[in-house]
Amino acid sequence: MGWEEIGVQLHRDGKYHGLTTEYTVELGFVKEGRAYLLQALEIAGIEAEVAVLIEVYDPNAFTWEVYYRGRLDFAGASSTATEFRCTVEKPGFTIKFLNRENITVDLLGRESVGGSALAPFTPTTVELHSKAIRQRYEAETSASPPPPLPDYVTDGNSRFKVMYFGFGSAVVDEFGVQETYAGTITMPDTNPEVPVYVTKEKGLFSIDFTVLALLRIQRQNGKGDFDKADGEVYFRINSEPPVKLFEFRDSGIAGEFRKQLTAAYRVTRNLNIGDQVYLYGRLHVYDISGPLIGPYQFTTYIEMQQGSYFKMEALTQTDPTPAAGLLVYEAFDRLAQAATDSPVAFRSAYFGRTDTRPAYPADGAGSLTMVTGGFQVRGFPLALKSIYATWQGLFDSLSAAHWLGYGIERLPGGTEVVRVEQASYFYSDAVVLTLAAPVQDHLPDIDGVAFSNFEQHVIADRYYNQAEAGWQKWQVQNLNGLDEFNTRREWALPLTQVQATYTAVGGYITAGLYLENTRRQRYEATATTDDQADNDNFLVCLLRHPLGGFQTERNQLFADVTGLLSPDTAYNLRLSPARVLRRHSPVLAAGLFGRQGKRIRFSFGEGNNELSTRLPGETAVVEKADISVEELGPPLWRNESYQFTAPCTWQQALAILSRPNGRIRFRTERNEVREGWILDFKHDLIGGTADFTLLRCYALSQ
Repeated sequence: MGWEEIGVQLHRDGKYHGLTTEYTVELGFVKEGRAYLLQALEIAGIEAEVAVLIEVYDPNAFTWEVYYRGRLDFAGASSTATEFRCTVEKPGFTIKFLNRENITVDLLGRESVGGSALAPFTPTTVELHSKAIRQRYEAETSASPPPPLPDYVTDGNSRFKVMYFGFGSAVVDEFGVQETYAGTITMPDTNPEVPVYVTKEKGLFSIDFTVLALLRIQRQNGKGDFDKADGEVYFRINSEPPVKLFEFRDSGIAGEFRKQLTAAYRVTRNLNIGDQVYLYGRLHVYDISGPLIGPYQFTTYIEMQQGSYFKMEALTQTDPTPAAGLLVYEAFDRLAQAATDSPVAFRSAYFGRTDTRPAYPADGAGSLTMVTGGFQVRGFPLALKSIYATWQGLFDSLSAAHWLGYGIERLPGGTEVVRVEQASYFYSDAVVLTLAAPVQDHLPDIDGVAFSNFEQHVIADRYYNQAEAGWQKWQVQNLNGLDEFNTRREWALPLTQVQATYTAVGGYITAGLYLENTRRQRYEATATTDDQADNDNFLVCLLRHPLGGFQTERNQLFADVTGLLSPDTAYNLRLSPARVLRRHSPVLAAGLFGRQGKRIRFSFGEGNNELSTRLPGETAVVEKADISVEELGPPLWRNESYQFTAPCTWQQALAILSRPNGRIRFRTERNEVREGWILDFKHDLIGGTADFTLLRCYALSQ
């Protein structure tokens, strides 16, 4: 059963562009074949691996040629007393890969998903530079400040106090300043003052504050008396001589002592990591007469008043730190190996390098990018936290950035591998088959009645009136992200007859602000503290270091970078949304055929839309700019399909299977030459025909 309908099929994935081979006819096996398959099902269940090899005899060459390789699918098998029936599925390599593309894999692990041993990859360690971040702190005393905390003068030492000034909860705190409260404490013998902030970063700091406070010292009935009180308010950095901002020397004090403290200061200066910022006062209560019985006691209060504030702002950096990861080629390689249980499973010239295994003649256009995780950015040892990813997560993010496709190919020796390249790779200029006879407009059915054969259709779901590009995750808690450019943007396309959005938005993090904030949460200081980015994955663009290894890419390759706070500390400029969108130009251009003179209009953007970048020899790419249709360049295809049935020998079918990305050339009855790429292909081996569904090529091959 089914053998008379034998025929191989090809199908192009609309999202991933690659083609897969299918064979969906249910086959029947009798006698020894039936017995063997029943035994396999009994022993191994639906996971039984039984390969199918279909060959065709070539009488001219006296050889058997491979027509199809596959695997029997036992999941839907059935049997009778005389026959065992099941379908043929994709080869084991392909089906494993497709069924495991969402399984999380340890990129540094030594076992595949199925438990096969894998050779370990040596991680790449790169020094992450510090991106300059604009940070602010601002606290203002409200009209109803917290009640003051009491302190007491009760003995000799307690006559000497340190005064602190609390401004209340911060309105903005991007430094992580610990809130202080107004009040006095007895001056310790050593390290008498506590800093209001110890810098965790370096940069040019601007500090501005005003202190308005009422100092009160209350006598207690029968608890003694005092006559004099002296005080000062100081600001200082580290152990430098303090700046005296206010001073009083009062005597002849009777009743409750009340002193208005007023101090204001503004300073701008460079600070290094670990520098200490102090704002404090000194108080001395003396000429004390004690009570007849027991110690004296006076109560001190500092009441903060509305109008007090403390502000601090700086463009900050920290020291560079190392982070471990894998370059993209090795990350894809490990994911493919783990999914297919095969040590040889991946190829890509686009991500390959001169030092990958195997080596490529040159570094591919997308090759110098590292995949790392939040834990690694924070400096966690790999022994404690490894890097995890899924194929789909990594591919979808890189596909958004580079317009990728993938498919299953065979190497010259017959080994199957996953091939990842820019999508244009899967639309070759080479013509793999030229149909000799014109494609007939009509064909007769089994009753001799003519029916339409050649049809041309508009592919409506390839047209878009909106496009979005960029990155999903970029905002950082407690940091102002207005300078971040690797965000998400939207454009309106000049079409009115459709409503659909083309999306090129990645899930991995490329935002330099997010990366820098994560990097500063160091493992050494926060090993037991969770960070929101711990389980996130990052992409980091790299350059080869002149002395060997790799370094982070900043703005070294760009001729101009404007609209950015600190271009020379930027991350991932070449992954900006406007650049990402332009890499998808062939898709957009295909839907805008006939719309020359129109513009793709920028409609919305998150974060920094002012960025403008220019590589040598190119026109500046402005994130918020419109894009003319002409700037997209020519498309690869027209959004139309050709559908027809035509004669196709098994030799021609094998030629297509050997190079499925190539073009099919044919003539219509009107002698019009057409070319198209396979969307679907179904061969009838017995009948010697094939059903073709082709994507119309924009231009004929030369």
